[in-house]
Amino acid sequence: MQKILLALAPVGILAAAPLAAQKAVPLKTLPLSAARQAGNTLYVSGQVPRPVDGKDVKTSVDAETRQTMDNIARVLQDHGYDLEEIVSATVYLNDIEDYHEMNAAYASHFDGAFPARACVGGAQIVFGFRVEISVIAWKDQDGEGGGE
Repeated sequence: MQKILLALAPVGILAAAPLAAQKAVPLKTLPLSAARQAGNTLYVSGQVPRPVDGKDVKTSVDAETRQTMDNIARVLQDHGYDLEEIVSATVYLNDIEDYHEMNAAYASHFDGAFPARACVGGAQIVFGFRVEISVIAWKDQDGEGGGE
């Protein structure tokens, strides 16, 4: 019996580890950059629906997606880019059944061509959010972005 308990002890420690990672902290204190630029390409880290004021948006997938896209727009703007210069996006959904609600809110943020995109369902997203989105934006040498 002792051997079984000792064998299970590391599993208990590992199972408790994600709980500590879920403690709400200001995003700016995490060991990552909101974005990194390499040449004319801007890589934006996964954004979640936590606005600058720190009051998490969790009322609906629609609201989470809109806040996440607003956060992405802010990061892009801070680096001299805009939403139309996004060439690729990856969307993570806690539940793939939320795809249509997310998709409608996501699409409303674009006037021109949509970026290439992947969507992953069944993701365990930090802080209990249902939506996380990362993007890559690009500008050509003349400062014109996006592209077909």
